[in-house]
Amino acid sequence: MDFVTLALVALATARLTRLVTTDTITEPLRVWVVGKLGEDSKLSYLMMCSWCMSLWVGAGVAGSAYLFGGNRWYGFALLALSASYVTGWLAGRENE
Repeated sequence: MDFVTLALVALATARLTRLVTTDTITEPLRVWVVGKLGEDSKLSYLMMCSWCMSLWVGAGVAGSAYLFGGNRWYGFALLALSASYVTGWLAGRENE
């Protein structure tokens, strides 16, 4: 895996992890899991913990990069997720 692909995989992992653990759009899923399993369940904890979730998301993104890395559409998806993460990160620092 070349450096550019590795960087895109890392940034895409960060974006997807944030999507699952903190973004408003996935809040109903997190609320449902906690309501169904309780606050003390391991899955509830996983859904709220960026460090924990990033391991699993990263494994999926890295595995799919290994399998589909040469596919143009996969590269586009990696680039879009990476650009989204970088843009969100920079926008959050504009007012600092």
